Amino acid sequence: MNKTEATAETLENKNISSEKEQQLANDLQLISMIRESPDFLKRHPELLSVIEVPHESGRAISLIERQVAVLREQARQQEQRLCNLMDVARDNERLAQTRHKLALNLLSARDLDEVVSIVLDTLRNDLSADYAVVKLFSDNAEQLERSAGLFARRDDDALKHFKTLLEQKNTLCGNASDEQKAFLFADNAAEIKSAAIIPLVAGANLGLIGLGAASSARFRSSMGTEFLSQTGELISAALAVHMEG
Repeated sequence: MNKTEATAETLENKNISSEKEQQLANDLQLISMIRESPDFLKRHPELLSVIEVPHESGRAISLIERQVAVLREQARQQEQRLCNLMDVARDNERLAQTRHKLALNLLSARDLDEVVSIVLDTLRNDLSADYAVVKLFSDNAEQLERSAGLFARRDDDALKHFKTLLEQKNTLCGNASDEQKAFLFADNAAEIKSAAIIPLVAGANLGLIGLGAASSARFRSSMGTEFLSQTGELISAALAVHMEG
């Protein structure tokens, strides 16, 4: 490239740069004007049909078409949110009915075995748990021998894995530890991919409820635990009456 060609190329690049700078200045001026006059397009509606906006499909569309598309998308999102809210409302109603039915059944329970049977039936059928277990704490040697699957020694070393949960009366949802699953679900522990553990406390630590699922999505740490915690309080009150008796 000779000196004349190089000079021409430099001038051309400067012109292109100058044009870009001028275009940017014009764009900024236009943006500022529209921001200061938000009703500009309302006062000049004829511009809506001539201003072109790039579309995902690659073709250019008018601003009014773009606005219509945006409004349709907003309407779709609003409809989806409404559907989600309706689903939540239906779930809440179903859970409230479950708790009400459980309360009535527990009030009619005649002994501890019937309380446990009612609880397990409710947890399996109404909460869609693949595995449900009640573990009660006892120092009574006869109870421990007669119902080893239901009762656990109050000083069982395995209970150290539930120490914080019992002290804070917190319901756990999501991933239980291997030790927790082994204590609650015994031979089925390997099948548990997600779990909910509910402490049973009424003055003293009465025991634990374990809900297990083969799906990792059934019980998630992001789930609200209020329903399970309140259900645990209801069951604890019923158990306390019959365990004292």
